[in-house]
Amino acid sequence: MEFFKALWNDLTALTGDTVTLGTNTITTLNIIVWSLFIGFILAIFATLYNKFVIGKVVRTLLKKEIHSEENALTAAELECDNPFVRFALRKNASLRRIVYLSGDTDAEQQKYDRSSSKLYIPEGKIHRAEVTYGTKDITAGTVILSIVACIVVAILALIFIPELVTMLSNFIAGITPKDNIY
Repeated sequence: MEFFKALWNDLTALTGDTVTLGTNTITTLNIIVWSLFIGFILAIFATLYNKFVIGKVVRTLLKKEIHSEENALTAAELECDNPFVRFALRKNASLRRIVYLSGDTDAEQQKYDRSSSKLYIPEGKIHRAEVTYGTKDITAGTVILSIVACIVVAILALIFIPELVTMLSNFIAGITPKDNIY
């Protein structure tokens, strides 16, 4: 008990009779809220990349039912040949867990050659491909609605969080050492 009394005395010596949250609380909260907002927007763009760029390859393979090496097609034949797809098809990339090159085995993956490598989704990976990359496209309306929702949440947070911080600060200021230490 003596330890807590000594700790409380040290805290009150540093902060005075009341404990406050500091003068830069609102600025810090603004930084946190806008950082979260930017993070959500970046997550939306990452989702778009996965659905529109990478997902296009997977959906095209699923739609054309390319599930064996015999039926495999190149990215150019699938009309999906671009630098992003080439990057996603590099060795040990997450897309390569679903999309195989003709000649790939589960134990070893070949190096992707954009001119000659043929792509397919093995029978055992079809369900995973559908779940991961979806069979439905994301619409522009969904993207716009998501961004607008993030903006609304950020603005509401900037309006209401300072009020909550003020209430919390008043609550903490009302606590005196006599109320907490017995």
